[in-house]
Amino acid sequence: MHWHGEIEIILVLQGTINIRVGNERFLLEENDLILINKNEVHNTSKTKEDNMLLVLQINPEYYSSYYPRFNKMIFNCKSFLYGKEEQKSFDMIRHHLAKIVWELNKKREGYQLIIGAEAHLLAAFLVNNFDHTFIEDEKSVSMNKDIVRLQSIINYINRNMERRITLQEIADNEQLSVYYLSHFIKKNMGMSFQEYLNNIRLDKTVNLLLNSDKTITEISYESGFASTKSLNKLFKDVYDCSPSEYRKAYGNIVYNENKDRNEDSNKKKSRTYLDVDRKAAFKRLFSYLKGLDNEVQDENTFSTTKDVISVDVRNEGVNYKPYWKKLITYSRAVEGLRKGWQNQFEELQNDIGFEYIRFHSIFSDDMMVYNLSEEGHIIYNWSYVDELLDYFKKVNIKPFIELGFMPSEIKSLDETVFWWRANISQPRDIKLWTDLVVEFIKHCINRYGLKEVETWYFEVWNEPDLEYFFWIGGKEAYFKFYEATAWAVKSVSNKLKVGGPSITHQAISDSTWLEDFLIYCNKNDVPLDFVSLHIYSESYSSKEKVQDIMLRAKQGESQQELMAEWREMQRIYFGKDHTYDTLNSANDKINRLLSYNTELHITEWNASSYSRNLIHDTCFMSTFIISNILKSINIVDSIGYWTFTDIMEEAKAGISPFHGGFGLINNNGLKKPSYFAYYFLSKLGEKIIEQNEEYIITKSGEDIQILVYNHTYFDDLFLNGDTSALTNTERYLVYEEKAEREVEININGISGKYKITRYQLNREYGSVFDEWIKMGTPENMTQEELNYLKGKAYPKITVEYLNLDEYYKEKLYIPVHGIELMTLEKKL
Repeated sequence: MHWHGEIEIILVLQGTINIRVGNERFLLEENDLILINKNEVHNTSKTKEDNMLLVLQINPEYYSSYYPRFNKMIFNCKSFLYGKEEQKSFDMIRHHLAKIVWELNKKREGYQLIIGAEAHLLAAFLVNNFDHTFIEDEKSVSMNKDIVRLQSIINYINRNMERRITLQEIADNEQLSVYYLSHFIKKNMGMSFQEYLNNIRLDKTVNLLLNSDKTITEISYESGFASTKSLNKLFKDVYDCSPSEYRKAYGNIVYNENKDRNEDSNKKKSRTYLDVDRKAAFKRLFSYLKGLDNEVQDENTFSTTKDVISVDVRNEGVNYKPYWKKLITYSRAVEGLRKGWQNQFEELQNDIGFEYIRFHSIFSDDMMVYNLSEEGHIIYNWSYVDELLDYFKKVNIKPFIELGFMPSEIKSLDETVFWWRANISQPRDIKLWTDLVVEFIKHCINRYGLKEVETWYFEVWNEPDLEYFFWIGGKEAYFKFYEATAWAVKSVSNKLKVGGPSITHQAISDSTWLEDFLIYCNKNDVPLDFVSLHIYSESYSSKEKVQDIMLRAKQGESQQELMAEWREMQRIYFGKDHTYDTLNSANDKINRLLSYNTELHITEWNASSYSRNLIHDTCFMSTFIISNILKSINIVDSIGYWTFTDIMEEAKAGISPFHGGFGLINNNGLKKPSYFAYYFLSKLGEKIIEQNEEYIITKSGEDIQILVYNHTYFDDLFLNGDTSALTNTERYLVYEEKAEREVEININGISGKYKITRYQLNREYGSVFDEWIKMGTPENMTQEELNYLKGKAYPKITVEYLNLDEYYKEKLYIPVHGIELMTLEKKL
């Protein structure tokens, strides 16, 4: 029980709670709302359901300079006392609460003023729409005296709760009669002295149960109970279970009363804010903000930031190597044999022209490489491998070959991952594996020549740090496996490039996995021509949940079911500079621990590792790619975007045309905004004249290229795992608020006749997802509908010819998630 000088509005977003205000008790359910006036004694307690509450406290003094009477008002505002047809006034309060949360989350410029305005509108609405009474000055003085006395009583009880304390003792301390004190407590707290004492002792009991390893007997006496019997009886009455049962269900660590600690038992953590599924709750809250996206857009229509960029193109500039063109990726080898896949890839190569392509499963069963005769002899079948590698040669791209997964014929276990069941076990005999690697490389050399194969990359396995999902046996077993594989590669030719360990960014930040691997290679002279890592901008809200899934995988639960559970886990996102920071961290470890220089390749990279993340289809991805690629110049040898196409089957093929797949191109061959990020990057020159936050200017001979963008990142709610504002049709409410950019471009030292081509990519031009929304979100589209979208899925292009005399000036207006590319091409 407590009170305070603020008014408090409580809205139940999820579950149920008990609330006591004075002598009254209420059960609040989802969407119920209550206003607790200042200095009203109250408390909240949970029911058996998980709950989530939105609580707003406002000091009435906040309004005193505008409306002094507000400080004396007592409101009657309890939504649960009225039926559904009488909720309109309460819905307006919910609207103001939602708007405050929204603005606090978005933090756009001046959001504090907007929140202040909402608080004033809320107060005005209460004054004009809800019954209220006024506290007279004399009564206010009397109430304040009672509050001071009540505070003194409660403080005394709280300080002495651990020993036997009586009402007479408190009465003597306050110089009151026991009779008066008893009635005073009941009147002001809504409960008797003994009830309050029992409540605070139970509160302490629960805290000790959840956060200590003390026995029930120890907890009983420390909380002030006369015996464990009295604790058990009261606990059972309130929580409908014993203290031991409660600890087992909710405690941090399971202990029994004899402290018999079983380290191998499941360790259960009490649930945190992020463990609660908030999606439905916030979706309900934000439903009171109808038309918010349009409202935000309207408010920002005339909001711009202004920049001036002035350069002299006679400057020599700095050589720039387009490292991002080095590598592109796709899911598994056999998918590259499909006609639809190849059609998409040929468009990609014609438009952009990558150097290498990385993929899974060159040795998996669907490639049919490893075979045994009836006599038990090994027979290698390279027909599918040849067909794939021949195709790569035809379209002018080299393979970046991940050596994996394990053929069934030499597996040691039946553990698999993905819908197509890639075997993740070690070989039952390492020589069977190394012989396969050697024979594979020899075959490639015989077919394509030694000099060609020496330009390829061979990466050993995929994400061995995710034990029991992509590798079984621990990191030490992987180190030995890597060593054997690397020497098998080098046994054919020492000039062949081999590397690894192909681990995730989390292994870099949360453990010494990378350091241990580098030390092992350095100490044992193991070949390591390149280090490969994977970077995604997200993690998981509960490390305990991750550990639980890993443990269950180790104990033999279905890999398919656990992988589905893994992918559905709530995600939290790292900051805007996560890719850049991870690369710097990796480089620091490599330079510190290796005695020689080696290449660094990011063989998987995306904003999310979830193949159904709806952000993948949006304009956000285009600025995400460009911002990170340009920021990471000179600190990495390649960044391979995962993946170029939505044609992939790790978790079966996506059903909707815009299901949030990784690809730059969707299943139907429609190019997403992310595709054009690479298309724009491919048009940059080989020398950088100037680069800064959100722009780069390059040149090639006398041709000039100007790339300007407006990148905004996730808002606080989305960063912390809340996806309630992300739906199939509305995917732009999860970002920070940011203004349109007005950029003035001043180019000096440019003369002659120029063709100036301007490309605009934003939600209005070139975003096939946004066009699909305008079209009505059709599923199972006809060819006519696909053709229509293909025509719309292209940036806006305008062309003009100018005779320039030492100077060129232009203004660009770039909306959020927008990109503009200008190419100035010298003509004779």
